[in-house]
Amino acid sequence: MITLQLNKKDFLSQWVPFGIIILISFVAYPLTLAIIGGYFLFPVTNFLHKKFKIPVFISVLLTVILILSSFLMILFFLIQTLIDLIPFIHEHVVLLPVMEIQNHPIFTMFEGKFQTLLNKLLNDLLLNVTHLPSYFFEIFLFSIGLFFSLIESIKDREWFLVYFPKKMRNLCHRALLKSSTIINQFIHVEFKLFILTFILISIGFSILGLHNPIKYAFLISLVDSVPFLGTGLILIPLCIYFFLMEMQMVGTIVLLLYLFVQLTRHIVESVLWSSTTQIKAVHVFYLSAAAILIFGFIGILFSPFIYLFAHKWESFTKTSSQ
Repeated sequence: MITLQLNKKDFLSQWVPFGIIILISFVAYPLTLAIIGGYFLFPVTNFLHKKFKIPVFISVLLTVILILSSFLMILFFLIQTLIDLIPFIHEHVVLLPVMEIQNHPIFTMFEGKFQTLLNKLLNDLLLNVTHLPSYFFEIFLFSIGLFFSLIESIKDREWFLVYFPKKMRNLCHRALLKSSTIINQFIHVEFKLFILTFILISIGFSILGLHNPIKYAFLISLVDSVPFLGTGLILIPLCIYFFLMEMQMVGTIVLLLYLFVQLTRHIVESVLWSSTTQIKAVHVFYLSAAAILIFGFIGILFSPFIYLFAHKWESFTKTSSQ
């Protein structure tokens, strides 16, 4: 009975406050992202402050400006590329023989799905346009929160752990250290995969003689590096277009390029994660596939943590067998 009471007391004093903090973090996600961003961007601010002897206030301000300007530059590049693509797409869509395409087997196969997807895209676009003011307000909150988070991180990088119960702070500290390692590994792996995808698609587009192969290869590689998206978002519609235009050879080459890029990317990704986490490449492949099957596409984000768990589990089984 005493043990039960102690466990209940520990639960109420530790895990209930922890759960409330996590719940608030999900609700106020712009501020949560600002706090997490301040923790992980601390090395940048500290580098500016220590290396170049820049005052703390200016170092923090430069870090915030650097992050926001990088985000805006990528966004501007994507919008500019899409604007350039609209006349190009219109020029080719006008050439489509509409009456003949309606009887094409590919068109009849994808007609219903295409209409559903188009309606969903239009509805999502209108919904996002109506939410633009709230998005700008969230970005404003994130910017201010990131600034104050970096200011506090200079004094104490884990300043926000003061809101957690004392007995939970050591656990949170270890979790942050592990998360930092995993995120660094994830960034390094994704950057190498981005370079690989960019080179392969650039070569493929250059061989096909497409307009601005480097620019569009960079766009597809950038889309491929974003979770839940991929090269198929652009290459598959391009492949379907060439088949509808009775250009089977070009469509087949684009399809083979897509399959080759995907296969090469997955093999290299497995090898990179295998060398990083000390897990065999075949195990990395099955773990990543299982993560996607269980959690859906969000499993892509969970994959590094699953690799870490698998590595720890392998070490545990080896020590227990001895």
